[in-house]
Amino acid sequence: MRTDDLIAHLSVGLEPVKAGSLTRQLMGALAIGIAVSTAVMLLILGLRPDFASAMISFGMWMKLVYTFAIAAFGFWLVERAGRPGTDMQRPTMMLTLPALAIVLLACLQMAQPGADMYGLVMGHSADVCARNIVMVAIPTLLASFWGLRRLAPTRLGLAGAGAGLFAGAAGAFVYAFHCTEAAAPFVAVWYSLGIALTAGIGAFLGRWALRW
Repeated sequence: MRTDDLIAHLSVGLEPVKAGSLTRQLMGALAIGIAVSTAVMLLILGLRPDFASAMISFGMWMKLVYTFAIAAFGFWLVERAGRPGTDMQRPTMMLTLPALAIVLLACLQMAQPGADMYGLVMGHSADVCARNIVMVAIPTLLASFWGLRRLAPTRLGLAGAGAGLFAGAAGAFVYAFHCTEAAAPFVAVWYSLGIALTAGIGAFLGRWALRW
């Protein structure tokens, strides 16, 4: 069979992929991952005891906004990483915005007269915070990998890091409903560490887990 005939034979009956279908599939996978991460947090750690009053506190919303912003830009990075040849510079640069914001807020709190710098940074759960975030983030990381494998990532380490970044931020967002810490320096150090560790795990695993 001639090459042209073979191509024509293979292309018979093919239909174009609907616009946005792959993004919707990725979002569906991530939604499942976040749901499982939430279940892990609730079953293993539980909601903070003062949940109702915490939801109107500045500290709680500071944590939620910070982690949500990173997760949003992380999703943008993951979605672009799954498409060969796309520019990933913009979402990467946008990630600096929430990072700069939390560092600025942390500096302002630590500059207050009489501020307990050690207490603001270490809180009372520094020894478990990053570890718990990684634990809560793992289901979302696995779901992110599953969703990416349905796309066509070519820069596997970077795609894995993006998946880990999103999963870590989503895990930190969920973990915030358990964590009673309310200081920006604590969040800037330990929440960011948990997110960074998950991104590192994603980058390491992505080199072989995302091969296609």
